[in-house]
Amino acid sequence: MSIRNIYKLTLTVSFLAVLGSFTESIAQRYPSQETFGKNRIQYKTFNWKIFKTTNFEIYHYQGGTALAKLTAQYAESEFDKITDVLGWTPYSRVKIFLYNSPAELEQSNMGLSTLDNLNEQKLDLSQSRVEVAYTGDQIGFRKKLVKDISLLFVYDMLYGGNMKEALQSSLLLTLPEWFMSGTAAYISEGWSPELNDYMRDFFKNRNVRKPTLMTGNDATLIGHSIWNYIAERYGKDKISDILNLTRIIRTEQTSITSTLGVQSYNRFLRDWRAYYLNQNKNAEQFYTDPSPTWKYKLNEFSVSDASAVIKISPDKKFTAVSEIKNGRYKVYVFDSESGSKKVIRQGKMDFIGGRAKTQPPLLGWSRNNTLSILASENDRKNLYVYENIGTKKVKIKLKRNIRGLDQIVDMDVSHDGTMLAVSADKGGQNDLFLISVARASALPLTNDLYDDLSPRFVQGSSRRVVFSSNRPLDSLGTNDKGTYKSITSPYTIFEHDGAPRSLNIQKLVQAEGKAKILPIYADENDVVYLSNGKGVNNLFRYNRASSTSSQVTNYIQNIRNADLNIKSGGALAYTYLNDGYYTAAFKNGFDINTSVNTPSLNAIAANPSGDGKAVAPRPDSANVSKPSETPKIALKDGEVDTDNYQFDEDILKTFESRRTRGTFPTAPSALSRAKATRENIAIKGPYAYKGLFVTNDAKSDWRIDPIRGFGYAQSISMNDLLENHVIKAGLFISSNFRNSDLFAEYSNNTYRIDFGVRVDRKALYVDSEGAPQKYRFNQLMFTASYPFSTTSRFSVSPMFTSTRMIDVYILPNPDLASSYGGLRSEYVYDNTRVNGMNMMEGTRFKVRYDLYQGLSNGNESFNRISLDFRHYQKIHRDLILAVRASASHSGGKAPKQNILGGMENWLGNKKENRTGDNPLNFQKDNRDIFFADFATNLRGFNLNRLSGTSYMLLNAELRIPLVKYLYRGAITSSFLRNFQIVGFGDIGTAWTGKGPFSENNSLNTQIIGSEDDPFRATVTNFKNPYLMGYGAGVRTTLFGFYAKFDYAWGVDNGFTNKPIPYVTLGYDF
Repeated sequence: MSIRNIYKLTLTVSFLAVLGSFTESIAQRYPSQETFGKNRIQYKTFNWKIFKTTNFEIYHYQGGTALAKLTAQYAESEFDKITDVLGWTPYSRVKIFLYNSPAELEQSNMGLSTLDNLNEQKLDLSQSRVEVAYTGDQIGFRKKLVKDISLLFVYDMLYGGNMKEALQSSLLLTLPEWFMSGTAAYISEGWSPELNDYMRDFFKNRNVRKPTLMTGNDATLIGHSIWNYIAERYGKDKISDILNLTRIIRTEQTSITSTLGVQSYNRFLRDWRAYYLNQNKNAEQFYTDPSPTWKYKLNEFSVSDASAVIKISPDKKFTAVSEIKNGRYKVYVFDSESGSKKVIRQGKMDFIGGRAKTQPPLLGWSRNNTLSILASENDRKNLYVYENIGTKKVKIKLKRNIRGLDQIVDMDVSHDGTMLAVSADKGGQNDLFLISVARASALPLTNDLYDDLSPRFVQGSSRRVVFSSNRPLDSLGTNDKGTYKSITSPYTIFEHDGAPRSLNIQKLVQAEGKAKILPIYADENDVVYLSNGKGVNNLFRYNRASSTSSQVTNYIQNIRNADLNIKSGGALAYTYLNDGYYTAAFKNGFDINTSVNTPSLNAIAANPSGDGKAVAPRPDSANVSKPSETPKIALKDGEVDTDNYQFDEDILKTFESRRTRGTFPTAPSALSRAKATRENIAIKGPYAYKGLFVTNDAKSDWRIDPIRGFGYAQSISMNDLLENHVIKAGLFISSNFRNSDLFAEYSNNTYRIDFGVRVDRKALYVDSEGAPQKYRFNQLMFTASYPFSTTSRFSVSPMFTSTRMIDVYILPNPDLASSYGGLRSEYVYDNTRVNGMNMMEGTRFKVRYDLYQGLSNGNESFNRISLDFRHYQKIHRDLILAVRASASHSGGKAPKQNILGGMENWLGNKKENRTGDNPLNFQKDNRDIFFADFATNLRGFNLNRLSGTSYMLLNAELRIPLVKYLYRGAITSSFLRNFQIVGFGDIGTAWTGKGPFSENNSLNTQIIGSEDDPFRATVTNFKNPYLMGYGAGVRTTLFGFYAKFDYAWGVDNGFTNKPIPYVTLGYDF
């Protein structure tokens, strides 16, 4: 079904929802029904096409056709490698959604329309799809692609191939975070110098003994190290054995010990630790810790963020550093002598997090200590040139927007400040460019698939550039543009003269094997470069005159990024990993003529025992019990020894003849299959993307409405594959089948402004003392939403609303009806991060203004302004302090009520039977009930304890996931894993009139006597207007529902009431 059929599909989905799919039940407004959520911003329109291969579908858009073909070749060529390691083959084609750059990946709407609590990565995995952006270089992109595909295959293998199976399996199989992510990391990279660097820092500075304690990037790398250890010591074939056994017995610890023949899981962890500690011990004999003049701790290490960029000013007085932390970038300028710093520039990185590799701003110095900063902001590449660094009058001298390039991964500035040498990509192809600062125009120096990285101007020149590339030849004039087979060549440092039509480049240094070398400094005599050829990223110097290279540093931790200045005794600025954080360091007095020589750690990694043989140790054969020989059983006549038998020669000939004719199905060998896949990759397409709709989510829920009682809710969500078009529909129906809610909603998130339309219909039946009444509510709302960033948006919604009361008891009475034209505007902010069920960190809030203009009667007009603010603060590990502040005020000629007290979705709820102005009184026309807000939670009191046109409410909860906090292993029971103990406090009030302490409001003014009485009295009393509640409770998953039990005491005007127990369903407040 195509997007053109959206409106027909809306009606169909609405009908299916009525028959029984999931919902978002909307009666009156409750706290749990407030929608927050993040946004995606579309800066351009994507026209999608599809390539198809045997095992993959590659979705791509304009400018990415060549990259899509390359992606298909990468994926197919690695398919057999991945499946052979895992021992698993997926059942269906994998959908790969390819983006030309990380900035464009952040414009994807995928993951926004889900109604489930699955995080974004698990949602992609459960739907057999991969979202990947070109990383800026072919080698890095290939690794990222293999890693994402491997993770998808592991998830498919262990949990099933769709969301329903995944959710069911997750109840039975709970794996530590390192298990799956580490498998994917190992398949994509195997052993790497970066892994060894992380493990050296981990065991040296962090006293963590259990891998299950690690999360996020740490979990991925620890898992990577565990699988690498298993492969090196026991063989790669054990990986698939462990994974398949885990799928069967659903526990990773037993799978590991049984497969490897280890006595216990703790013994396995001790051996794993010893393996890497022994490597570190051997490395420390030849390598030393850095000894900088000063250092500064930067952002926490992340496999999804690039290392900080660091540069030294021409006169060595200043050192500039850029980093990413908590979704923001900062550029510091340090005093090179004292290490004191000043923030020169900062801004927001507009990304969701973890979806793509993020790049901190690129830096470069030129004469007169002019600092150039190249930052990616709102899908624009902005160049800022600052002057007067070191004074109080630092200012922007120049600002330019660099166009025509998808992303820039590295940059250098010429000494005179007129030119930039950049490594950038366009259409999925990384090349070398010169950019004029004055005109911001890019001049290509190379044009092929080979990577051209780390450009550095030769000192004194604004044209000559040295760079690192994996191209096999030093000629640019050949027809060799590179293929997926040829771009794995070793890295070589070349020099380009800067002329755009140059056909030849000069080869300077060629790396050995798969080592990566990156130049950081070049002049007429030397080229200084980083190389991980010996297993640790250190500095080397290439002398042009002698054409020889020598090692300059022997640091035991990888130098992640570096800059060099040889004036006045020299200086080195660099970043490295220390205690799990990137660290910026500066060393004054650095001589590039220093020469050291260290052995390669690659051999030590392969042979940690230190005997010099590059052979991975196997378990000691002496410790392996040999099976005892058993005497052969004597055979009777006609019996066959199945351990030693031979086929008849004639039968073998017949079998071979039939096999060659195709009588028996045969499978090619693994070797021939792999070769055929690599040599013959058929790519079909491109096909047009047709916008097929799929069911994204379907849920059922139970709701206890304070007016309509117990009911069942159900809704469905459907969307196209890109989730640009989303349809939701659902219903709520009470147990007496007389009360119901229906809704249907369509959203179009394709463009910069998001559009939507929603229809609501509500039916209420009230039997009030033998006088039954029917109420109807209908609303049509259009919405336009403008996202400012991924965390904030502003929405405007014109609407038409009608209400009607039908007096069933007295039929001749005419129906009472009202109609409104209205406008809703709201601002939403949400930067929260989900850590588990009912566990969040961050802040979210919403400010809303509603205006209803009475069309049939102007005296029915009203307005309402409301605030809902929530903050979730991490106290320690999984302990969360959750705070919510809410308030509302209704005005106009017919202001509406807010109902305060009790809890939402309260089983067996109790209402306060109040005299006077009671919003739950149905003795008369009460159509206003459709516009009432229920202000909860105020525990310790019944529903409707107070009401008024204004209210204020403050809630605080300390959420303690007791079992998860005390036990750091994998918890298979969802009841125990989600079990929380909560201490809480609530305070709030509601009133009509002036402020809560005023004499003239509904709290302090009581009218005695009805309107028919000849005498009425007005009593003014002065009491504390605020109600307070406190107590404790528990939360957990029970029979598939998230249930809460609270026991609360209420304090009213200084008196403490009897405690009230609450059993409720639902999350958060």
